[in-house]
Formats: sequence, structure tokens, C-alpha cells
Amino acid sequence: MKKYLVLLLSVMMVLAFALTACGGGSSEESAAPEETTEAATEETTEAAPEVDGSAYGYAGTDPVECAVYKYMVENAAKEFDPADASIPTVSIVSTDDTPESEILVYGDFWVDNYKINGETLETVSGGNFPGVMHVSKDTYEVTAFDQVADGEDFDSSAKELFGDNYDAFMSVYGDDAARAELRKLTVSEYVKLNGLAVTQFQDYGWDPVELVTE
Repeated sequence: MKKYLVLLLSVMMVLAFALTACGGGSSEESAAPEETTEAATEETTEAAPEVDGSAYGYAGTDPVECAVYKYMVENAAKEFDPADASIPTVSIVSTDDTPESEILVYGDFWVDNYKINGETLETVSGGNFPGVMHVSKDTYEVTAFDQVADGEDFDSSAKELFGDNYDAFMSVYGDDAARAELRKLTVSEYVKLNGLAVTQFQDYGWDPVELVTE
């Protein structure tokens, strides 16, 4: 009888140990999906926002570039009388994302304001705003703009703001042909993005420029 009890107790202990081991394995396996879900959530949170730059003539997907176009239309263009359309010409020289909370965008920035006359965008005003824009990494909005000074202080101001990027900036700033081509492309994008029945733009006293249709 005693041998029978000892044998029974041994069997029960083995079963209890086996059930405990199985339970531990199940707990570890169930933890894995939670870790995967948390990682996926973090990736989704850090993803860049979708970009809609149609109101500014920007057809790309970079939220930093779009912020620059937006600033030119919503801020720089306000220095002039209201117009039917405000379209920037943005030449980015360099960007610096090493600051903790912002991205610095060095560039030569223009904005032109137009009146719609039939199939023509007629230029009524505009200006040049070279400098360094500060774009927030959280909101992708321009939070500050350091602009190159006008007149006799232009060169010294540009050297101070652009630093090692000064020569590259001056090369872009002095390339009228490249800027004219970029302007034509940006105006063409603006017209297509906004569904305007426009085929050309024209500066006062100059021949009209045909837009890119492809």
C-alpha cells in the first residue's frame, strides 16, 4: 500500500512540473505580439505627414520643402497688394537637420503675384527673399526666417547667414537662366494643380512665357 502511495505521489509531482513549464512557455509567447504592436505604433507615429502643396505650386512630397513654399505664399506675398495667385520660385541651396528641434533651409526664395487675364497670368508684383528658414521638426511649419539684408549690407549679411554655403548661394543667386526655367516649371505645376484655364504667364513689358503642358 505504501509503495502504491509513493508511486502515486511521484506521478502527481511530475504532472504538476510539466503543467508549470507549459504555462511559462505560453506567457513568453504571448508577450511577443505586444512588443511587435508597440514597435509598429512607434513607426506610425514618427511617419512624416502627407503633403498637399497645391495652393503653393508645390507638387512634391517633402513636408520641409512644402513648408517653405507655404511660407512664401502666406507671409512674403502679404508684403504686396492682394492678387489672384501668388506663386513662389524656391531654390534650396542646402538643408541642415542636425539641430534638435528644427531643420535649417538655406536658399534663394522668390514670390510673384499674378492677375488672371483670360489665358494669361499677368505679373503685378513680386520680390526676392534670400535667407535661412527654420522649420519645426514637430509641426513642419516655418517658425523663423533670417533674411539677407538689402543694399550695401547684402554681401556681408549673406556671408554671415550662409557661412560655408555662401559660394553655393551666390552661384544660385546669380543664375538668372536657371531661375527663369524653375519659375516656368513651378507656375506650370500651380496651374495644373489648381485646374486653371491658363496657358502662359507674362511680366510687364516682356513676351509671354508658354507653360509646360506635359
